[in-house]
Amino acid sequence: MANFLTVQTKAKSIKPNQVRSELFKFIRSIEEELVAYNVATLNQDSEDVTGKPIGFYSSGTEIMTGGRKKTGEPFDLTETGKFLDSIFAKVQSNSILFDTTDPKKKEVLKNLLTEDIFGLQDNDLKMVIDERLSPFLLNYYKTKLL
Repeated sequence: MANFLTVQTKAKSIKPNQVRSELFKFIRSIEEELVAYNVATLNQDSEDVTGKPIGFYSSGTEIMTGGRKKTGEPFDLTETGKFLDSIFAKVQSNSILFDTTDPKKKEVLKNLLTEDIFGLQDNDLKMVIDERLSPFLLNYYKTKLL
């Protein structure tokens, strides 16, 4: 077990840029997990990042789908082809960009009640912090200090 002076010396050697770099790499490594949260919010919860409904199927949709999608049911974005599968997260220097590569993006967005569909809801962000980032940082500091 390290004594206080050893830990203090090791703590002084930890530089903010080093921590930032390691955290950046870690967040990049979980980009797909972040995408999975965003997709689940859209597909299963039918909500945008603020918790508002993204839309509801119309009677026209019910007719076009042969009753598979009922009037008034929440959108799940599965009728749009590859939209959900083409959502991505890209860690940038000071943010995480969520978007889609689907060429029908504009068409999909114009049929929704909101355009705030890319990103994490607060509860998902809290879960990522609690279950992924905090353990990573605690382990990082434990490894560096002990």
